Amino acid sequence: MSGAPTAMAFAPDGRLFVCLQEGRLRVIDKNGVLLANPFVTLSVDSNGERGLLGVAFDPNFASNHYVYLYHTVPGSLAHNRISSEVVVVDLDNLSSATNHNGGAIHFGPDGKLYVGVGENANGANAQSLSNRLGKILRINSDGTIPSDNPASFPGITGSTSGANRAIWAVGLRNPFTFAFQPGTTRLFINDVGQSTWEEINNGVAGSNYGWPAAEGPASPPNPNFRDPIFYYGHGSSSTTGCAIVGGAFYNPPVRQFPSSFVGKYFFADLCSGWIRVLNPSNNTAK
Repeated sequence: MSGAPTAMAFAPDGRLFVCLQEGRLRVIDKNGVLLANPFVTLSVDSNGERGLLGVAFDPNFASNHYVYLYHTVPGSLAHNRISSEVVVVDLDNLSSATNHNGGAIHFGPDGKLYVGVGENANGANAQSLSNRLGKILRINSDGTIPSDNPASFPGITGSTSGANRAIWAVGLRNPFTFAFQPGTTRLFINDVGQSTWEEINNGVAGSNYGWPAAEGPASPPNPNFRDPIFYYGHGSSSTTGCAIVGGAFYNPPVRQFPSSFVGKYFFADLCSGWIRVLNPSNNTAK
């Protein structure tokens, strides 16, 4: 498969859908065969970290066959978009910076679509309620906004309004990946750090994760910020890296790994190339 893969998800029928940054959504069938033709090819802006960045399947996929995609719409006012057969949500216009787009999308156990959006290389966005950058968003499958989203966030004056009512959590730099644990409401958000720390955060509605005032645990401690449950430093060893880029819980319907892995959280680093395992019961990793 040529191209830079950015995200993947298994359809309920067992097919694996893989996003390629330049706009093709490829499919690997249940027998492990890469299908010759893409499921869809989108026209995207793939400069820097932009492109086709996320894929999710509607909870009612078996009956409606809806596939949701997160991608960068090209043009003089480039912006990220969530679409299915139609445009679901257009996000804020991007600056000339092509990094920190986020891109992960997943349906939660509540049937709502959660969206990780980067701060577009402007840390101030993560602490502003006037845009949706540097946030986790929560929307209905048709793009409307749930009435029970939080309206205010610790450490930030004011409350959300209009399209920004989609904001569910704030204070993130680049939540490129996140994951829900099957069978639970647990959500882990991976936030890519800048100079020092890569974070795994416990996803809780109404939280402020502190960026850009804090990277890793806030120092000095700040009661407005939710510190990461786990963080690792920058370097090139077996426990350090440069960017947390993947995460998945192991709670399969049919176990193929040893039972000791059940309920654990696997996460990966872009530069060091390793995959480590976090134990959510004590937030330690091997």
